[in-house]
Amino acid sequence: MNDNQRQVIRSDETVVAGQPEQTTVSQTQTTAADTATTAGVPVAPVSNASTVQTTTASSAPSDRVVSHNVAERVVDPAGDKAAAVDWVSRLIWFIVGVIAILLVLRFVLLLTGANNSAGFSQIIYGLTDWMVAPFAGLFGSNLTYPGAASTGVFEPESLVAIVVYVLIGWGITKLAQLLLGTNRTTGTVYSDTERHTKV
Repeated sequence: MNDNQRQVIRSDETVVAGQPEQTTVSQTQTTAADTATTAGVPVAPVSNASTVQTTTASSAPSDRVVSHNVAERVVDPAGDKAAAVDWVSRLIWFIVGVIAILLVLRFVLLLTGANNSAGFSQIIYGLTDWMVAPFAGLFGSNLTYPGAASTGVFEPESLVAIVVYVLIGWGITKLAQLLLGTNRTTGTVYSDTERHTKV
């Protein structure tokens, strides 16, 4: 059987407690002896036998409890693997999304010439410097011009970093799908049923 085959395992258990009503058949046999005389001479006694059959309930019926329990369990390895891949994919895209947002903020702050001494700018630059470092100098010197509070900088490396990290995230999710093998078999569903009856 394929490891990714979906199975339905059903357990059916019936428990019967208590005994049914019990009956007792009793027989009573009576014999009567009569002595007859013929012409003053005793004759051997004649026996009259009779049998009476009586059916009575020797014990009161006990309470009977019937319990019927059914448990069904679906075993779907392919579904479990797909759920794991989905969780990994969500985590990866969350991380990539956070990185992309930080890089976009960095690009906008540099482009508009934000104040470098402001706390928010220092936090964004500190968080994204290592992200842009692999692409530093890719296009030579960056274009500078007077900005709102300081010198504006057009940094294309930030845009390149966004594209690269998105591609890396997409590649990791595809690799996870290949390693875990999420191809689902939908042809046949195997069902195993177990039934137990106890009295």
